[in-house]
Amino acid sequence: MPRDFCFTPPHTAFILANAAAICSSASLLGGPVAEARVHRLIDDVSLASPLTSRMERELDALEDLLGLENVHDMDRVEAEHFARIDPCDPVVEEICLLLDGLRQARAQSTDMAP
Repeated sequence: MPRDFCFTPPHTAFILANAAAICSSASLLGGPVAEARVHRLIDDVSLASPLTSRMERELDALEDLLGLENVHDMDRVEAEHFARIDPCDPVVEEICLLLDGLRQARAQSTDMAP
């Protein structure tokens, strides 16, 4: 379905407004594969207004990545990337803010759903 440019869901507005920071964070936490995945998500939300199940899964994956859900699993790339980050680096606060913003935008989008 084509995008309705008269209405932008909160999750879409948040992702588009923070696309560069989200891509940067995805690269930092998950490497090039995670960054490419986020680029596809940005393209998808830019073009389609209603959320598809695939887009919902990608948003879940992004939330997991920003929420550090898999950094404890040494078999996953996220653990290696997370270990390289200095906890005092300002990027840590930026990632937390992105996660909070994404969660809030998704909640607002859910509240608006029919």
